[in-house]
Amino acid sequence: MQSLIVLSCALSVAMAGLAGGFVKQDPADAKHLEKVWRGVKGLNEGSNDGANHLIPIKVVSAKSQVVAGTKWEYEVLVGESECPRGTVAASELSKDKCTLKEGGNRSLYKIVLWEKPWENFEQFSVEKIRAVAATEQI
Repeated sequence: MQSLIVLSCALSVAMAGLAGGFVKQDPADAKHLEKVWRGVKGLNEGSNDGANHLIPIKVVSAKSQVVAGTKWEYEVLVGESECPRGTVAASELSKDKCTLKEGGNRSLYKIVLWEKPWENFEQFSVEKIRAVAATEQI
């Protein structure tokens, strides 16, 4: 009987995910792209790379972790936009204002967001994983 209880508990933990661990999310969910846009704005504010701003193309993977708030971890395909730096402020970037530059540079980035909405707190960290060829499918 004790074996059955232990097995039942183990299965419950396995099915629910490790407590405190990351949980995979659907990268196609629109809320993730919204969060990623905010992270890419920060990337553009802190970078002088290239003549044009970078914009998110696609959320490749998404996962979350409950901490003191929520920690979101994304892998994002980012590309060079048609918006020159200095013409549009990084804080004003949006999919309506900036379109993807055909043949522009693309890269895969890791964007981590820690947010505590009740404190109006969010903190991003952005790390380039690698360059992505224009012909590479992700």
